[in-house]
Amino acid sequence: MKEIHCYRFESEIYTDIELVSECLNKDEHVLKWSTQIIENMYDGSEEDLKEGIAFITRQKIGKKVYELQAKYTKYEPPNYVTVETETKEGVSKTEYILEKTPEGTNFMVNVSLVPSNWLYKLVTQMLKWSFKHIFDEQFENFIEYIYQIEYERFGFDNEFIKENLNIGMTESEVIDLIGEADAVGVDAINTLPNWRYDMGAADDYKNEFDKQLGRGIVDSVDKDAIRQGIVKMQLFIGWRNGVIYQIFNNYLEDDLLVTYRLSSEDNRTEK
Repeated sequence: MKEIHCYRFESEIYTDIELVSECLNKDEHVLKWSTQIIENMYDGSEEDLKEGIAFITRQKIGKKVYELQAKYTKYEPPNYVTVETETKEGVSKTEYILEKTPEGTNFMVNVSLVPSNWLYKLVTQMLKWSFKHIFDEQFENFIEYIYQIEYERFGFDNEFIKENLNIGMTESEVIDLIGEADAVGVDAINTLPNWRYDMGAADDYKNEFDKQLGRGIVDSVDKDAIRQGIVKMQLFIGWRNGVIYQIFNNYLEDDLLVTYRLSSEDNRTEK
């Protein structure tokens, strides 16, 4: 029967293609970001994977656990991987395409099904809308996991901020890049939305200086915490009309407290 396209996902991931491929293809990562895959069982070592290799994958879908016969019909990391699984409904194909871009990696997923008979063809056509509900969560988890691994391995430094964080970026772009802010409020002068990131700080860290400025104000640099290494960097992002209009990043350089500033108001960058 004719192949039915059921789902497509595409997103720009602001990190190196090799890291994206590693998190996509290595079970040590997959089992952490996927809420469906319980275990993949191979005849040999995972390191020996190549095109044509068959394996068994145990997956939890809804409340049921299934053991599915799977095969890598294409295995060309970091750019292309295609996995096919056989069920009574037919042959399901999941295609992963990674493309290197100036910003990082363009990540695409296509899921299709070749139904085993006309009944499953009809059911698939009726219910393929539900694939989005099933898979969106998985790949959003995947992207968040990549940024977590990147931070654990490399951390964010001021060069990363300078190269990747820019005037005009949207909230969703910033969250995709560096995650959720540690504090959200307004700045003290213009009462415009202001986000603060406490890079490298422990989960229980609190900036006590904001309390002195008033409720809802997020605008104070904890200089002592930066000097003492409690906070690696303290990044402030100012918002206007839903996009970035200014960036302040505070960090130590040669034991001196430095502020990197980027603003749309005077079209300048300073350090």
